[in-house]
Amino acid sequence: MTNVTRTRNPRGQGERLREDLIESALDLLSITGDPDQVSIRAVAKSAGVSPTAAYRHFDDRDALITAACDQCFSEFTQFMLDATSTIPDPFERLSAAGTAYLSYARAESGHYRVLFSRASEVSSTEGADFPVEGDPAGTAFQQLVVMISDCLEAGAQPTVEGDATYLGFLVWTWVHGIADLANSHPLLTWPDLDAMVADTQRALGLVRPAITRVRKS
Repeated sequence: MTNVTRTRNPRGQGERLREDLIESALDLLSITGDPDQVSIRAVAKSAGVSPTAAYRHFDDRDALITAACDQCFSEFTQFMLDATSTIPDPFERLSAAGTAYLSYARAESGHYRVLFSRASEVSSTEGADFPVEGDPAGTAFQQLVVMISDCLEAGAQPTVEGDATYLGFLVWTWVHGIADLANSHPLLTWPDLDAMVADTQRALGLVRPAITRVRKS
């Protein structure tokens, strides 16, 4: 990565520096996939500023990593919305979400790794709702839960017991497993990944129910 020498931002442009630091952190996280290997000094050097300037915007390295991961989840959430929000049929919308998830994981493999560079800051308080308000990771997950709820309301007959949130965890776990393994083991002879995701939806019964025809006597 080429380092740049940055000129001081004019008064009032401190937010621009903050954004540049987040982008630099994203770039480094995309390469390493490990926040422990990303220091504020390295991020500041990539952004062309001193570590002291970085500390004016972030209390510590963890705060910077959190901000970078949050921005990445916001980007991912918007990508998923763009791919699904105009599809009226709930079953087709959920199918399109699976296709879009794989597309993001393949096209933005670095940023996809960033999504899982830290655990989502979900409250550990017993009985707390998920997602926590304002948490970008929770917002992305809630998108999925809403799509599954729409399928249930449209008559889907799940093959497992559980509400939309439980089914959401199953779907995310399965689809993430497909995407992550395909990215990390590209030399394997993988079957069609989109077909695998479609089979996940069918296996969980999140598809349009079959029409039962009544035989005339």
